Amino acid sequence: MNKKNKNVDMDRLQDIYDELKAIGADAAEPKARRILAGLGFTREMQGRATKNFSGGWRMRVSLARALFMEPTLLMLDEPTNHLDLNAVIWLDNYLQGWKKTLLVVSHDQSFLDNVCTDIVHLDQQKLFYYKGNYSMFKKMLLQKRKEQMKAWEKQEKRIREMKASGSSKKQAEKKQKEVLTRKQEKNRAKNKKDDDEDGPTELLSKPQEYIVKFSFPEPPSLQPPILGLYSVSFKYEGHKPLFRNVDFGIDMESRIAIVGPNGVGKSTFLKLLVSELTPIQGEVRRNHRLKIGRYDQHSGEHLTAEESPAEYLMRLFNLPYEKSRKALGTFGLASHAHTIKNKDLSGGQKARVALAELCLNAPDVLILDEPTNNLDIESIDALAEAIVEFKGGVIIVSHDERLIRDTECTLWVIEDQTINEIDGDFDDYRRELLEELGEEINNPSISAHNAADL
Repeated sequence: MNKKNKNVDMDRLQDIYDELKAIGADAAEPKARRILAGLGFTREMQGRATKNFSGGWRMRVSLARALFMEPTLLMLDEPTNHLDLNAVIWLDNYLQGWKKTLLVVSHDQSFLDNVCTDIVHLDQQKLFYYKGNYSMFKKMLLQKRKEQMKAWEKQEKRIREMKASGSSKKQAEKKQKEVLTRKQEKNRAKNKKDDDEDGPTELLSKPQEYIVKFSFPEPPSLQPPILGLYSVSFKYEGHKPLFRNVDFGIDMESRIAIVGPNGVGKSTFLKLLVSELTPIQGEVRRNHRLKIGRYDQHSGEHLTAEESPAEYLMRLFNLPYEKSRKALGTFGLASHAHTIKNKDLSGGQKARVALAELCLNAPDVLILDEPTNNLDIESIDALAEAIVEFKGGVIIVSHDERLIRDTECTLWVIEDQTINEIDGDFDDYRRELLEELGEEINNPSISAHNAADL
């Protein structure tokens, strides 16, 4: 190689080094490992071929890839749905430091409160824009609804007065439309424009409120202990033990949220409690009168395909038709869906049928495994209120921070093949988790909760 060619190669090599430095190539692997660790991937899993992961873990890989790329616009559709609580806490904290544009659809209210600075509300085929987080949006929307109801009542009063003075209904409505048109023209003249475009050109419609109210029947009193594990050990055949010598018990006043990283055995623990699995050592004891109501994200899958929701509950509980429909309506299933075949229902609709079934079983204890996955925000709020009002014991596994906070659950963590009560509250758990991951901790949940309490 002559000296000239050598110089050219050296210059080209230096250009490559400069380009790698400019794109931060030396920081790529640490950045990738940080994101993967935050989403729950162990060091061993980070080196595993993607084809060897389940569908849920592949979704995490896709999310990690999007975060790693740092696109100018990052769009996330229900990003927390298939994450455990630990991964949601990390993602929540990570996105608070996101420097670019983020557009997210989510039913996780705490996530929206902590991450979002603006809310876009899709209502009646229109988009409305609000500054602030979700809690602030809810307060502004409530005020807007009050103003809309007031305007509608004023309109209806005017129409009634015109009809009383001899105008026909058609004439009264025509006159009211003329009033609205003049108001619209006046607003145009003032260059005044609000959320509702330039003002209505038709009569105002009565604002429709979406109200969901869940409730569970009051159980009879039972003497403690009502349900417990005593020196229980368990493992799946061919695998290492998940639990060793575990002691755990609940009573009718218990409000417990079970937390821990994905794969640690939270769902298995619940199955041991309800005797779906048998311990290899120790025993499960329960009050002989105890009725357990269990619900998880797959509960809707057991519904008989060819029956409608109304027919399903009528057969199961020997209910009259109207009582069956009332039970479905209590859990927010729209009336038109009462007579559709179960196989044609959406995941959210099936979840409501399963919740109605859970209620009609009149349980003494609720065991809920990721109950929010197929519910909208209003239904999650209704579920939290129902749990607070319920007089029996409750055990929850959930990635939804707001549900855990609102139900004032005591946190129990599964780790090191056992389960222990956490010495502290949700914020303590969050802080400890993020510190273990080496993350800088953001604390927007404090201001979000203050906003919600105003």
